[in-house]
Amino acid sequence: MAFKKSLIVESLLITGSNGFLGSHLAQYFLKKNTKIYSISHGKSKNPNIEQIGDDILNFKNLSYDFSTILHFAALTDIQFCEKNQKKCFEINIDGTKNILDLARKNDSSLVFASSSHVYGKPDLLPINEQSSINPISIHAKSKVKAESLCEEYAKLYGMDIDIVRTFSIYGSNSPPYALISRIINQILFSEKIFLGNLRSKRDFLHTSDFLSAIDIIIQNKTKGCSKFNIGYGESFSIQDICHMLLDISGNSQSIESDTSLIRDNDIDELVCDNSELRKLGWFPKLSLHDGLEQVFYWFKKNSKNI
Repeated sequence: MAFKKSLIVESLLITGSNGFLGSHLAQYFLKKNTKIYSISHGKSKNPNIEQIGDDILNFKNLSYDFSTILHFAALTDIQFCEKNQKKCFEINIDGTKNILDLARKNDSSLVFASSSHVYGKPDLLPINEQSSINPISIHAKSKVKAESLCEEYAKLYGMDIDIVRTFSIYGSNSPPYALISRIINQILFSEKIFLGNLRSKRDFLHTSDFLSAIDIIIQNKTKGCSKFNIGYGESFSIQDICHMLLDISGNSQSIESDTSLIRDNDIDELVCDNSELRKLGWFPKLSLHDGLEQVFYWFKKNSKNI
């Protein structure tokens, strides 16, 4: 199936529009002349985004004409979630329920940002949407419960909800705790690269391909509750990523594994089966090397030693 010609999405509410993925989504759809509403911590620097709330746990009943809600506000730092379980469940589960209620009242479709971590340690690779769910972290458990809420609302109220399970999305302005950010910052500012398990393998997708995936999901207008894996479809070890980035940088730091950084529940490998997205006409366009090169030079220009 060919990629559908992108239609004009007149209005969107993006939760977490000041976050990593939310900010990329906001900029992407603003370029398409879409009216963007926002619920997000901190005031948006873009005057074209209308902020209508700053907390998904506490906002007034809203009545705006947004056809679709992209719910990306969440706690995503796995280590932080382990140490702050109550806060993780409040934001990722209770906050999602609030947004589901808002979507229901406004008759809006919803795209909910879940995570590949809901699969836990997979028995078979690659992972498709029917693979077993086995969350092994607090963050993953919160996403599984939020997914269940989405399924219940779709069934009870006839809502149209797309659950997107993102694999390792990387790009400019990614948070300091994200793997690619950590590697690049150490290349730029440290004498050595210290990481945890260098052998673990992940499926990395650049934000540009992530954005086109969200776009085509919105355009497709699926009925009921649907699930989509969003990933490249190939895995690379952490050590492979380090070597690629070192080659790009021209640096030659040593790479060392710090056992104190290895999590007990670390997953050996995650690989995305993105065939459901491909049925809609989507496919990743940017190679890992080209994507890493873009991101490295963005960080080199914009990062400070922290």
